[in-house]
Amino acid sequence: MMGLRSTLPLWLSLALVGACDSGAKDPATAKANANKPGTKADAKKGDAGKADAKAPDAKTPGNPHAAPNPHAGMGPMGGPKAKPKGPPRDITPSGETTAKTIPGLTFAAPKEWEQSPPNNRMRLAQFVLPGPGGDGELVVYRFPGGAGGIEANLTRWKGQFKPPEGKTIDDVATTTKTENAGLTTTLVDVTGTYVAAMQPGGDDKHNDADQRMLAAIVEGSGDPFYFKAVGPKKTMDLWAEHYSTMVSSFAKAEDVPAAPGGGAKPPGDAKAAPPHGGAAKAPAADAKAGAKKGGG
Repeated sequence: MMGLRSTLPLWLSLALVGACDSGAKDPATAKANANKPGTKADAKKGDAGKADAKAPDAKTPGNPHAAPNPHAGMGPMGGPKAKPKGPPRDITPSGETTAKTIPGLTFAAPKEWEQSPPNNRMRLAQFVLPGPGGDGELVVYRFPGGAGGIEANLTRWKGQFKPPEGKTIDDVATTTKTENAGLTTTLVDVTGTYVAAMQPGGDDKHNDADQRMLAAIVEGSGDPFYFKAVGPKKTMDLWAEHYSTMVSSFAKAEDVPAAPGGGAKPPGDAKAAPPHGGAAKAPAADAKAGAKKGGG
């Protein structure tokens, strides 16, 4: 019995030593071994490195996906938000005009039309048309290579209106064509409920009753121009004759270039406005100055 008691501590010591050798070693030794080249730890680090190389770093400067939405808080097409339409106003057209110039075209707009910077990059120019039914709006577009044929655009524009019950769209739409100063202009006049999309390609649509559209496609000076004026019928009725006068003033402005990158040079007023809607041609000197400012 005494022999067993004396050998028990020795046996337990040997068992503990064996367990240490076959399992975890002391922390300092384990750390040193982990840092030796060729160890399993290094292999894992290498695998992790490969995974990091495959996965893009969202924090890396210049990564376009790391930045917040660049269009957040902006209006349509990255421009300022459109202003709410104004209330009815008692307006008496004076018959006076102001000459306007956009790349490739000059025209005379009624003095009372309020021009503002375009609120998206698709627009060359835009105007508020004040009147007794509330504000209307004229927008001028131009697309590189055009935007489809004449008939396709007329059909699309007419499709943005719902005619009164019992009538077809052709009952409330008229189309005419004029030629002047080497330009051909196709006009469409439509009345009814305006049901176009709030934004191109968007799901939200207008549902504005008793509206009128006066639109024109101008050909003969490069890519076609699209003039689209829409607003309450009372307001558009007030300006219909003056819109026709503007159309008769269209003239080529081949010496007015576009801005770099294919964008439109911001529309500006020519120095002299011909009275009562005469053709508005910007002097050559003004056109050259505009080219320098616009970076033609």
